[in-house]
Parts: sequence; structure tokens; C-alpha cells
Amino acid sequence: QVQSQVSSLHKAASVDNSSPLLVRSLAFRAQEELEGQAWYHGKMSRRDAEKLLKEDGDFLVRKSTTNPGSYVLTGMHNGLAKHLLLVDPEGTVRSHSYHPET
Repeated sequence: QVQSQVSSLHKAASVDNSSPLLVRSLAFRAQEELEGQAWYHGKMSRRDAEKLLKEDGDFLVRKSTTNPGSYVLTGMHNGLAKHLLLVDPEGTVRSHSYHPET
């Protein structure tokens, strides 16, 4: 009986419940939520983003023009604009690395 329970647990754990349609639907909903945020500005160049920052603490998130599929956090700190490249490989935006050409 124990072996039967282990076998059924293994079988249940091996079933992949995600479908391409579900993944696409979740990505679409995440994009809609992102676009509803005041700090999100869509596809924008580094230079245009810097023009929107006025004082320390101002920030925005934009789609990278040089790294398709990536996002950039642009913020003002000590009077200088900083750009932090964010990546979204699994549906979660997270810090990746600094990219000076972004």
C-alpha cells in the first residue's frame, strides 16, 4: 500500500499543469497590470526617460529599446539618472545587471 501511494504521488508530481494558452493568458494579465501603473512608460529611449526625471527619488520603468523583452528601471539619484536593466524570463521582473547602453 505504501508503494502504491508513493507511485501515485510521483505520477501527480510529474504532470505539467501549465499550457501555452494559460501561460499566454497570465503574461497578458501581467502586461495589463503593468500598463495600469503610473510609473510604467512603455518603450522609451534612455534619453527620453532622463528628460522626465526632475528630482532625486523620481523613477519610471520602461521597455528597453536595445534589449528586446527587457525592462529598465530609470531613476534620479544625487542629481544623476541611473539605469538598471531588469529581465523578465519567467513572468517576474527582477534585477539583472547594470547596462550603460540601455
